[in-house]
Amino acid sequence: MKENRKLLVIFAFSILIVPFIVFVLISGLKKEDKSITTTSTINNRPVDNFIKSQKYISPYTGEEISKEVYDNIPVMAIIENSNDARPQSGLNTADIVYETMAEGGIPRFIALFQKNNSSKIGPIRSARPYFIDISKEYNLPFAHCGGSEDALVKIKNENLMSLNEMSYSSTYWRDKERKAPHNLYTSTEKLRSLVKSKNYVTASNIKLNFDKKYWDNNSLPPANEVLLKINRFYNTSYSFKDGFYHKYMNNDPSVNKEDNEQLAFKNIVVQLTSIKLQNDASHLDIALVGEGNGYVISNGKYVKMKWFKTDVKSQTILQDETGKIIPLNPGNTWWNIVDTSTTVDIK
Repeated sequence: MKENRKLLVIFAFSILIVPFIVFVLISGLKKEDKSITTTSTINNRPVDNFIKSQKYISPYTGEEISKEVYDNIPVMAIIENSNDARPQSGLNTADIVYETMAEGGIPRFIALFQKNNSSKIGPIRSARPYFIDISKEYNLPFAHCGGSEDALVKIKNENLMSLNEMSYSSTYWRDKERKAPHNLYTSTEKLRSLVKSKNYVTASNIKLNFDKKYWDNNSLPPANEVLLKINRFYNTSYSFKDGFYHKYMNNDPSVNKEDNEQLAFKNIVVQLTSIKLQNDASHLDIALVGEGNGYVISNGKYVKMKWFKTDVKSQTILQDETGKIIPLNPGNTWWNIVDTSTTVDIK
């Protein structure tokens, strides 16, 4: 009788303990699966890579990129836009291009490169205080060749991250197919090497907002053609096709010099502000701090916006008329900073 009781107890215990053991084993295996790693090398050192890889998002385009691309050093470059400078090189590889006025009614660009590599960027031209202020907003080094007197004073007094060709000529070269001063070029490889040697690798101040679904909203007004009549010497326009805005200058397609491909961008920003002549009746003052109106354009649609910037180092915030942040569509952006007198025609 006692033996039967013992057998019953053992049987009951087995029923309880066996599932528990199985559960522990399965849980252990599951836990172990999560930590299974493969080994690769970076700079000849072993690195553990989790099977479930981490996502890396470009801070300037909002697109998913590889870890290798994410680690690219960002840099900015001031690029000429006179007739003799066209077509330019490398603008098609930029994450963001800012376009605004320089002297004589001719615009100039400052372009940001991080996601892509470009073997040729230019023509590189001289700095102006407002281009420097854009670089300060991003906290990034900038390539240029000389500058206006007030720009050079600003660089010296504030010890800014200048990559001036006049100080670092080996980072640049002259293209013999063009005449000076419209023939100075550089590359992302050369600029990133200089940035590393100068210890200018810094974290950007910018945290841009991106949301593809926002621009899928069919209730937004259409923007298939965009025309900016800037002055009697210059206009620029954008035509929406295949998800991108293709750029024109004075009605001619804007192309990349090396492959003749037309420049095309996912987002167009039009920031209206005050642009005035300085007392020398030549150089300009462009108001980048304060607030104003404008437009954000993407995916064949547009939103009227208000922009705000509290100081020279703070981020320019884009809000809709209700005060909500306007996100960009993931992809590259062309950012026009134009005077409030500019005619903006969107249809």
